[in-house]
Amino acid sequence: AAAVAVGAAAGGAAGGILGALKEAGHDDDEAHVYAEGVRRGGTLVSVRVHENDRMRAQAILDESRGWDAGARGAAYRQGGWSRFDPAGVPYTTDQIAEERARYR
Repeated sequence: AAAVAVGAAAGGAAGGILGALKEAGHDDDEAHVYAEGVRRGGTLVSVRVHENDRMRAQAILDESRGWDAGARGAAYRQGGWSRFDPAGVPYTTDQIAEERARYR
């Protein structure tokens, strides 16, 4: 099974992440939410596996305390966010800590 993991420190690869997510099959809204999550200090892991390994891969990812893109996008929008801005300033260490505390 081929697996691809994409992790980015906030800001490092965030600008080019939209295209990569769309190429991987994510819709526009989902791609923007995931990219914004990276800008806010998160790490993105994307996995491509053979159908036979899908359930096992899902179980592994479920154990990693991931989050639902729809729910997180709604929370971002409640705070005034609309779309990922590749030129946006990455979150500081303190802002990242606040962001993580908000969603625990």
